[in-house]
Amino acid sequence: MKRRKVLLAEINEITWDLIDPWIEEGRLPTFARLKREGAWGEPLSVDLPPQLDPWITWTTVYTGRTQAEHNVFFLQQPPESIQAPRLWELCHERGLKVGVYGSLCSWPPQAVEGFYVPDTFAPDTATHPPELRPIQELNLTYTRSVRLPSDQDGLKFKARLGAKLLGLGLSAGTAARVAAQLARERFDSSSRWRRVALQPFVNFDFFSRLYRRHRPDFASFHTNHVAHYMHTYWKAMRPELFAAKTTEEERRAHGGAIEHGYRTADELLRRMTALLDEETVLVVASSMGQKPFTERERKSIGQVRSLERLLKVLGVEGRAEALSTMSDQFNVYPDTDETFALVLERLGAAYVETPARPMFHTTTVGRGVTVNLHLEEGVEEGARCFFPHSGESFLYEDLVYQTGQVKSGCHDPRGVLMIYGAGVRRGGRLADCDNLDLAPTLLALLGLPPAEGMKGRVLAEAFEAEPAAGTPPHVAALAS
Repeated sequence: MKRRKVLLAEINEITWDLIDPWIEEGRLPTFARLKREGAWGEPLSVDLPPQLDPWITWTTVYTGRTQAEHNVFFLQQPPESIQAPRLWELCHERGLKVGVYGSLCSWPPQAVEGFYVPDTFAPDTATHPPELRPIQELNLTYTRSVRLPSDQDGLKFKARLGAKLLGLGLSAGTAARVAAQLARERFDSSSRWRRVALQPFVNFDFFSRLYRRHRPDFASFHTNHVAHYMHTYWKAMRPELFAAKTTEEERRAHGGAIEHGYRTADELLRRMTALLDEETVLVVASSMGQKPFTERERKSIGQVRSLERLLKVLGVEGRAEALSTMSDQFNVYPDTDETFALVLERLGAAYVETPARPMFHTTTVGRGVTVNLHLEEGVEEGARCFFPHSGESFLYEDLVYQTGQVKSGCHDPRGVLMIYGAGVRRGGRLADCDNLDLAPTLLALLGLPPAEGMKGRVLAEAFEAEPAAGTPPHVAALAS
């Protein structure tokens, strides 16, 4: 089989449980086409609870190695603690052109031949080349503004940023979508949830221009919008699965949110197929899936109001930095081992009302600390939180606010994989596979051997061409 280029579409946490019925109903025409005309499978994640998190499972995809080897435990842990090379690093080392756009745990950007825009959880706006920084200014400001409003988000900031983004490829059609959504919200505030689906369209405008300019051998594009909708609105879509009552207003406002997310993904995939040529294979993947979260139905989502204030409460201001990641999760990066010990001790001792109700749960890698709010079921009004190291206490609601959202979707090990392009077996279902198999398969498509230590196999059954004489074994493995 001829060596190919690879375009990896990372659509986080999508599931066949929703795709297949909507294909049957004609609602996802591009998913239907890719499944009909390409090969498809249901890769299982080898990372299981409590390690079934996207920053872990995607790194397993990128490295073809288990968590015990790649060593990723939380979002934006110190990059030097990641102990296995990712696909884009392997390609760059072999002299291939690379385009990285939003892949998880990809910060800091690397000086590849091509382009590199890290994920939206990055601690700063650095990109490669540097003139792409306005893209990350947009992503970091408005991804996090839901949780931590930007103090620079004024009219001047919007005007300056908008002008730069137009120069980087923001299309008139996408700008019109944004304007229409903002106008809609003026008359229907309950439609604000639709904003989330604008981000992948905006970013794909930039990505498609970069892709056409550089024509990378390997490129990735990541979107989390579908996962967000499933985590938040599964109960509104399928109220019969949940014991807790779903109001008619909840169903009216949010019952179609998840389908909207999938339709958005379908349109993105249609646009991606327009980027393909006879040398390029499109790979659509999720590193795991989602399912309804019915076991503990009232996991309310809270968030620390100000990480800067929390560092002061802990007595480590100026000696540690904090970074918001997920809604109820943040990272702390102490400057020394002594500060690291203080942070762990003081976070671990904090409690709400009684020491039997710890306020935080912590995980560490190296000198990085990832912190989750521990009280998933919410806190009664007027409750106080205590920090024994200083003897201070605060109203819980002064430090933490409830977002009003309740988690109703949770992670599931079964993911999605579709491979589409020249030389791919039409309609071929892949044999049993897992998220370790993607990296060696993509490297084989690129004409590269599996990296040392990769655990997965090449998914040879996805391809139909006969190998030519003298074809390297790792490329010949793609032939049936």
